[in-house]
Amino acid sequence: MEMVELIGVLDWIDGLEWDPHVRGFLAVFAGFCVWMGSIWIIVSSNSGVRLGTLLSLAGLFAWLTIMGSIWWLYGIGWAGDAPIWEEVEIVEGTDAEGHLTFAALDEANLLRTESLPSPHEAVVAAAEAAEAEFGTDWRTMGSAGLSNDAVERLVEIQIADAEFGVVVAERLTPDQVEGLSLAEIDALVAAEQSRNEAATWSELAAVAPGLIDQDNANLGGWTLLSTAEAGEAQASAIAMLLESDDFSFADQSQFKLLDAYTIGGKEGLPEDPNVLDRVWTRIRQTAQITHPTRYGVIQVQQVTEESLTNLPGTAPQIPVVDEDEPIVSVVMVRNLGNLRQVPAFFTIGSLLIFLSLCYMLHERDKLVMARRAEFEKAA
Repeated sequence: MEMVELIGVLDWIDGLEWDPHVRGFLAVFAGFCVWMGSIWIIVSSNSGVRLGTLLSLAGLFAWLTIMGSIWWLYGIGWAGDAPIWEEVEIVEGTDAEGHLTFAALDEANLLRTESLPSPHEAVVAAAEAAEAEFGTDWRTMGSAGLSNDAVERLVEIQIADAEFGVVVAERLTPDQVEGLSLAEIDALVAAEQSRNEAATWSELAAVAPGLIDQDNANLGGWTLLSTAEAGEAQASAIAMLLESDDFSFADQSQFKLLDAYTIGGKEGLPEDPNVLDRVWTRIRQTAQITHPTRYGVIQVQQVTEESLTNLPGTAPQIPVVDEDEPIVSVVMVRNLGNLRQVPAFFTIGSLLIFLSLCYMLHERDKLVMARRAEFEKAA
């Protein structure tokens, strides 16, 4: 029995795969020997072992300095930790008491999202203003005879109205109503209207940023982020909610992402920036040594159980928020990490070694020149 067990152990040992470790080590070792060793042999054969070693090492660390500077500049290669969002607190609040009234962060208390108007109402108001300015056919009119600013404003309102405006049966596309009865068309109109009324400010900012009043007093200095700008923050907030012991969310489908806000950080680009604005912003941000603290708020709300129930063979239902549930605000702070710190130390260290080797070569040249002068004087 012991012999059988021993044979089994030997078979298990024989089945272990050691090739990746040995092969990887040999590949790196052989590459270093061929790359560095061949240069060292050539230089040493012409200049001597000691001088050849100094020259080869100086060239090596000069190359490492250049490579490290590229890592440092772009945050690649042997890099540190990337910037992430970290949780500060998770706050619940209703429209009556305020969404962030109980937040411990002072900056969060300035944000009064419960007092903001409905995004759908803002789109309806913009549509009425467009009708007064451009006429009743503004939804289909082109850019003829309009200034660039007017065209930009008109197109933005047209997009916003098509996405989140008032829905009527006459504006549905033929593909939407094909094969539907009048009752089904009315149901479709009601569903689309309900979806538009439930739109968020971040969704509206993604298609029509010009309709967003970032100077609204209820924002309290915070900046509304579009869904495109808030992707990383939303993903971090979702992970925090699912990991939190204070909430029983099983997955992301049980709540709806609402709006995203941010405050602090370095000053970004101005509105409608040109090339010079982008260049100056890059220079200004690079020259600014300090990093002002940046906070973010992601708001979500639980959806109804009915909207989570999907019958087999039917299209998934649109999540509908449960108005009886409070708004959940995830307050976060931006941790800038040390993405460029490691390559910075690597670059500076390689540069110091390179300069030290250059100094040694310089001192050696001075010594050789002095001895050569003594020899010539004695001769």
